[in-house]
Amino acid sequence: MVQRYCFVLVLFFLSFIGCRTTSTLNLGNRSITSAEVQEIARTHHARIQSIQGEGRISVETPEIAQSGAFILTLRKPDSLLINLQGPFGIKVGSALVTRTGFSFYNSLENKLITGSTNIENLNRILHVQLSFDDLLNIFAGGGFLNDDLRSPDETRIEDDQFVFIYTSYNSSRRYWIEPTSLYIQRIQFLDGSGKLTLEQSFNDFENVDGIAMPYAIRITQPKTQQMLILKYSNIMVNVEQLQFTFTIPQNAERIRW
Repeated sequence: MVQRYCFVLVLFFLSFIGCRTTSTLNLGNRSITSAEVQEIARTHHARIQSIQGEGRISVETPEIAQSGAFILTLRKPDSLLINLQGPFGIKVGSALVTRTGFSFYNSLENKLITGSTNIENLNRILHVQLSFDDLLNIFAGGGFLNDDLRSPDETRIEDDQFVFIYTSYNSSRRYWIEPTSLYIQRIQFLDGSGKLTLEQSFNDFENVDGIAMPYAIRITQPKTQQMLILKYSNIMVNVEQLQFTFTIPQNAERIRW
């Protein structure tokens, strides 16, 4: 097991107009292409088949500000289990999420909530608007959207980092790349008017069995003033036999979303 680990996240939008488009950037003695960075991200994700880790999770919204311990179990391509604990090791809840459905058990209220795995339901559980694939991507350290696996529409150097910018009809994505490691450290989503709608940041990278993993992940949504922070203390990658234990009392109240 490797100490100090933090996870999270993947992709976002930003508009830029009137700049020259190129897929190559130079910073000092470092020269890279977007294809090189994308291949590193693709190889990174391909090497990760499962993750098991623990740490602390914090959620902030206009209504709540809570934090606690969590244990995460992830297996590609379709299984994710998060166990939450409060002070003194008190179990707060568990969320078992697959590609098609989820089950969330609130231990304090003895309620089991089930439903389809869509962005709306995941937002009600985690307080961030993400799809299931977004979650897998974030926990694996961030990556490029499928639509952005091409030459960027614009490139820049900002704050001593490479920046790749991709535009669509009514949105844009901005990827910040650390020039030495070529890891994705920040991804921004912007709407058609250039306002930031979602940002994911990845920091404190450490080597876990030969795979670089971020030990700190932050997801923010400025418009709704929601923020999710993950800080790992321990992680294992590609565990051979994962245990997905999700036990519900028979007398739990059952609710369907």
